[in-house]
Amino acid sequence: MSTHSPAPADDVLRPRDLGQILDQTFRVFGRSWRSLLPMGLIGATPGLVYSLFVLSLSPDLQMGPFGNPLVRALAAADAGDFSGVLRLGSLMVVSWVAILLLYPLYKGALLDAATRAVLHMPPVSVGESFRVGATRYGAMLGSHALLVLMWIAAVPLLALAGLLVLAFLTIPVGLIALATFTVFTGHAVVVEQKGAGSAIGRSFELVRSRFWPLLGTGIVFWLLSTLLSYIVVGPSSFAAGIVTAITGSFLPFTLLTLVEGLAATFITPFMAVGLTVVYFDTRVRREGYDLEWMARQQAESATGDFQP
Repeated sequence: MSTHSPAPADDVLRPRDLGQILDQTFRVFGRSWRSLLPMGLIGATPGLVYSLFVLSLSPDLQMGPFGNPLVRALAAADAGDFSGVLRLGSLMVVSWVAILLLYPLYKGALLDAATRAVLHMPPVSVGESFRVGATRYGAMLGSHALLVLMWIAAVPLLALAGLLVLAFLTIPVGLIALATFTVFTGHAVVVEQKGAGSAIGRSFELVRSRFWPLLGTGIVFWLLSTLLSYIVVGPSSFAAGIVTAITGSFLPFTLLTLVEGLAATFITPFMAVGLTVVYFDTRVRREGYDLEWMARQQAESATGDFQP
């Protein structure tokens, strides 16, 4: 385990406006990309594999629709043979369950890597970050399960709040507000060692007095990530469409899927760093929290777990 070194006080402990938050995010990512990109690649892999799987079910225009395994399975089902459909369905269900169960572990590891980068702590191996994520897996999984239940319960309540007629307005607005209030749940689990329920409560506590600035910052980061993704994927998507129309092959879209995975490899850790910068900025504003002291405590204990 590496010894953690505190960041300079004037670099971490001062509140920042939106422009300074963005600048800090780019600087941290530029300084720590070698330790962050492997985390981004791991996060992009499931989506990349799933996209390639779905793409493999798309019929090649030159082969015709019956060269497609999904079409063949559906045709067999019409004839009374459901084995092909059941195999494909089971594979997709198992894949999604595995992703849902592994995501809390990955998020814990990603937040550990992002927090070390923001606090100028020496980077550790991907395996060490996943070890930290594993120690908080139960709380992270529990908080995700509670959040899912909250979102499920929120939809009908928001529809009723809009008297059904205005549900098209109250549901998205309410869900955006809920996402904002719970945005620091993962940091409360990993950084502050909170349990599942208390982590959600902690996020509400931090956001409550800073809701509108945090909502605006979140929108800016979302727009920025969308722009960065479009810069990478947009031209490739346009070219893939043209080549597919000319050749009748879906190979260009296979390559496009790889490009999208490459974009996610950069954007996912970048967004994690940005959220971590905003998290510590919020704590400094609300609590005058001494991050240098926390980093020094970590250097002394060198346990690998964040103990504020």
